[in-house]
Amino acid sequence: MNRKERFIPSDIPIIIATILIIIFTLYPVIYVVSMSFSEPSHVLARDVYLLPKGFSLKAYRMILDNATVLRSFANTIWYTVVGAAASVTLTATTAFVLSRKRFFLRRQLSLLMTLTMFISGGLVPLYILVQKMHLYNTRWAIVLPYIISAYNLIITRSFFESLPEEMAEAVKIDGGSEWTVMTRIFIPLSKPIISVLILFYGVGYWNSYFAPLIFLSNEKLQPIQLYLRSILITSEVQASGMGLDAVLMNEQMKYAVIVIACFPIMILYPFIQKYFEKGVLIGAVK
Repeated sequence: MNRKERFIPSDIPIIIATILIIIFTLYPVIYVVSMSFSEPSHVLARDVYLLPKGFSLKAYRMILDNATVLRSFANTIWYTVVGAAASVTLTATTAFVLSRKRFFLRRQLSLLMTLTMFISGGLVPLYILVQKMHLYNTRWAIVLPYIISAYNLIITRSFFESLPEEMAEAVKIDGGSEWTVMTRIFIPLSKPIISVLILFYGVGYWNSYFAPLIFLSNEKLQPIQLYLRSILITSEVQASGMGLDAVLMNEQMKYAVIVIACFPIMILYPFIQKYFEKGVLIGAVK
């Protein structure tokens, strides 16, 4: 019989610390959401502390009527979906190749990939490279320079190395190729690590603002993060004829755009969280 867990007095500091961490983590999220739904006058007065005061959807209506916000949001979705799909595909296939012990350049390429984690050419060479490749002011300037992360590649390779080699040998006995081994055996068994890659790359592309700031001067290609940065720093939000004072619109729009920028990632995480811990541990420990 399993003994019931008993309360241990020494756990009290841990419980208190956990509760404080939860409070400090959730309060900013609750505060921003409450500000985005409160009446604009309360937002300007800064008298909202926890729950919304009044109820207003005017900020979200302004966002739906603002073509710049919608275009920026659509750009962010494109960068995230296309970038994450390309990054996950290339990382998984490259990691599979590097995990094969018979590959004669396995050690050399693994060493070169590891060195990129510690040695970088810097921003100026990267900027020149993007220009020389005619990627400046194109969508691919945000995707191609960051398409593979060395850290993600290493944990994915380690995950593949942890899978039984006997399964690959059985496929080859039946006449299968390495491509068959990867697509029919390794990838279907790699949901944990694939979920980790989707989360890492997806969050990276979604939150990216420095690369677009450097490589995208065309406002039609800029993501929502640059628009959010502009209104948070300069408070330049165009009026959309909703009958509100310009100052009220600026304040209300800030919080509403923050909610819209964070909401998709917050929704995505719970669905892949069950694979996340397993994938990181298996990929990193080995």
